[in-house]
Amino acid sequence: MKYINIILITILLLSCSREDEKGQFEPVVISKTEIPLTAKIGEVVPIHVNAYAPNGCWSNLQISLTESNENHYQITAKGFNSGGSVCPEVIIQKDTVFNLTFNRSGEYYFQSNRSPFTIMYDTIRVNE
Repeated sequence: MKYINIILITILLLSCSREDEKGQFEPVVISKTEIPLTAKIGEVVPIHVNAYAPNGCWSNLQISLTESNENHYQITAKGFNSGGSVCPEVIIQKDTVFNLTFNRSGEYYFQSNRSPFTIMYDTIRVNE
């Protein structure tokens, strides 16, 4: 009898399904970057980034900085869009600071956003 109860409880738990949360992660716009023009080797360089989503149906904004290839960086942002039909008229924002340290002199290139958003370009000149 004990085993039958365990089997019945297991079947009951497996048969219950949670309704999937509607929505998905989608790109959001990076509105502002603050990147210094110059830096020194070994110096910590703060990269300030601001992203926003257009209304209250968005949440969980995430900003990322990735090195796409040597001396080139990509800054992108995404957020969870619940896809609601009625969304509060409020701007959802996220501010992030990335602290980078460069170990070689040269120029480092940053691209913020991807299509369909306006793409912004910045360059840091790193000196000894």
